[in-house]
Amino acid sequence: MAEVSVSNFARAAALALAVTGASAAVAQSDPVQSYDSYQSWLVACDNTLRCVAKGFADASDGAEIRIERDAGGSGAVVATISSATVFAPSDIRIDGAPAGLTGAAWAYTRSEDGSSVTSSDLAAIHALVQKLRGAKRVTLGGIAEDDAAIPLAGFSAAMLRLDDRQGRIGGVTALLNRGSRPASVVPPAPPLPRIARHPVVARLDPGEEARLIALVRADQKALFAKEECQDTPQQPEAHALDGAQALVLIPCIMGAYQGSSLAFIAQRGSGRAQRLVAPMPYRGNDPDRADADYFTEGSFDPESGTLSMAARGRAHADCGVSASWIWDGRAFRLSEMALQQACGGIEPGDWPTLFRSEQ
Repeated sequence: MAEVSVSNFARAAALALAVTGASAAVAQSDPVQSYDSYQSWLVACDNTLRCVAKGFADASDGAEIRIERDAGGSGAVVATISSATVFAPSDIRIDGAPAGLTGAAWAYTRSEDGSSVTSSDLAAIHALVQKLRGAKRVTLGGIAEDDAAIPLAGFSAAMLRLDDRQGRIGGVTALLNRGSRPASVVPPAPPLPRIARHPVVARLDPGEEARLIALVRADQKALFAKEECQDTPQQPEAHALDGAQALVLIPCIMGAYQGSSLAFIAQRGSGRAQRLVAPMPYRGNDPDRADADYFTEGSFDPESGTLSMAARGRAHADCGVSASWIWDGRAFRLSEMALQQACGGIEPGDWPTLFRSEQ
């Protein structure tokens, strides 16, 4: 599975993420959410331990297998095998042998966008998992194998990680290695946090935006040189946060199809600024996970107090990262985050959710 690491989005996709010591963001320790990669498979769990495992060929938009599961002893599970082209359920083969996904537990869908088989039956999905463990690949017969082969390298590790994150190992609800532990001992889903929208009523005075942008450019001249910022067609922005502070976005990098800005919390009187490093915490086996100090396609909505960004790893958005933070009057708090480091899969922009909240 080809990956574009979070830190490597900086130049390849006009995004840079880095951890810095000084931050104008709220620190978030011990995150629940996680992202792990295992060869051709990824496993992502959000902050309520809703998890998704996805497998597909390197940088392919041909076919994928997706297994989603909610947390808790009775958490719903859905498995889908899908392709951008047409196949029949009887075409699905595991190492050349029929997969046997033609029973009532599997629903077949065909449209102009492709085809898929889906099940929400735990017994049927468990049976599929047992067939896939130890196998090498799934093919969709009748379609060129190179276009619709789903590799299974890393599949068992991904299933084990999913079961582990949800506390299912050794239990009757486990997908990979079942045991005798009852469903009642599986931990419930963590509560969804409430991060209320915070409309910003303060506004900049006439001429203040241009003044703040000029002051921040002067105050942070050394930083712009260190980051090798370029002249770009993007326009800088400044937005009041309250009577004393403002958010200032200064374009720094322009890629082939998107640009990135540095963000600052500036004092409206003096223009003295602190670089904004917004939290993007998650656990997992990704050594490059980090917070955001570049904001690709960054924008600020004063009506909700929300700062947002979205960075595509490739032009057609089959990998990337997006996030939103809400200003709470003191700092920007993470409210949404999605991430897919590996490029490929069926739907552009279909990146697993790592963090969500109620507003």
